[in-house]
Amino acid sequence: MKWQVRVLAVLTPLLAGPALADDDPAYDRFFLMPNVSTLGLGIEGGYRMNETWQVRAGVTGGAGNFVYKRQDYDLHSQATLLSAGVTADYFPFANEFYVSGGLRLSANRIEGKVKNLHGKLKGGSEVFVPNPLTDYSVTQNVIQPYIGGGYSVRIKENVSLNFDLGAVYAGTPELDVDSRAHKLGFSKKDIRREIERAQDRIAPFKVLPVVQVGLKYQF
Repeated sequence: MKWQVRVLAVLTPLLAGPALADDDPAYDRFFLMPNVSTLGLGIEGGYRMNETWQVRAGVTGGAGNFVYKRQDYDLHSQATLLSAGVTADYFPFANEFYVSGGLRLSANRIEGKVKNLHGKLKGGSEVFVPNPLTDYSVTQNVIQPYIGGGYSVRIKENVSLNFDLGAVYAGTPELDVDSRAHKLGFSKKDIRREIERAQDRIAPFKVLPVVQVGLKYQF
C-alpha cells in the first residue's frame, strides 16, 4: 500500500503539470474589443483558444466630408466607411506579439460633386458655374484580404491594450461619373479624356493601411 502512495505522489505533479499550464487566465476565454482605426470606429469579438491562436470578428464604420480644391474646380466629397471582417492571430513567441491574416467585406465608398467649375464656351469667353455639373463615386473590391501584426499590453488581469498595424488589398478603385460638362461646351471626347485622367490618378491606391488601437476585455 505504501508503494502505491509513493507512486501516486510522484505521478500526480507530472499529470497535473500540463493541466495547470492550460489554466492560464488569458487562455480559453472570449473577449470584446472596442477600437478606433483608419477604417473607422469599430468593435470586435473573439476567442483566445490557447497560447498560440486567437480568432476575432468585427465591424467598423465612419463618415466624413472633405473638399479637394483644384485650379478650375472644387471636389466636394463624402467618404463612407463600412466594413466587417474575420481575423486569425498567431502568436509565434512566448509573449503577446502576433501576426494576423484575414478577410474583410467592404462597402466603403466616396461620393461627391464637382462645384465652382470654370470652363470656356465655344466662343472662347470664360464662364463660371456655381452649381454642380458632375456627380461621381469611387468604390473598391467588396472582398479584401488583410495581413498585419500586433501586440497586446495587459493592463489588468482581464483588460489589455491592443495595437494593430497592417494593410488590406482593396483592388483598383472604380470611378463612376455622371458628367454634365457638355453644358459648358465640352465635347464627349473631352469628358472621356478627363474621366480617364481621373481614373489614372486614383489607380495606384490599391492598398489601404490599417492602424488600430483597441481595449480588450476578456470574460
